[in-house]
Amino acid sequence: RVHDPPTSMGRSSRELHKVIVVGLPTTSTTEDLLKLVKPYGNALEAAHAVDAEGKPRGFAFVRFADADAQQAAIAGLDKSDLGGRTLNVRAVEDRSAGAASAAAKGRPCFDFARGKCSRGAACKWAHVKVADAAAAS
Repeated sequence: RVHDPPTSMGRSSRELHKVIVVGLPTTSTTEDLLKLVKPYGNALEAAHAVDAEGKPRGFAFVRFADADAQQAAIAGLDKSDLGGRTLNVRAVEDRSAGAASAAAKGRPCFDFARGKCSRGAACKWAHVKVADAAAAS
């Protein structure tokens, strides 16, 4: 593995200026994706997510050379139509271990809300009443 030093914000340079594009037709290619984002700036890399059999999953990541290109792509492509599908484009967020754990606990445990969760502290979902979760957001 090549060492990728963290930037001043603690993120590796491979994660800077990256967007996720969700809603891509499964027939799209990396070349199609690069053509799609080219008007917004210099895309350094693009990668489609694939399943275990190598079939496209309908989303991809694109890393841009700078924040301006990243923001232009988000503004220009989010909620746009491609092949009859609506694209959702957003910046990739930092996925530190603490952030992933906090995000998982953010969704309420529906079994707990019905009084049926027996997992206690081992449950990966937040033990709050659904009404409390709705009020918090």
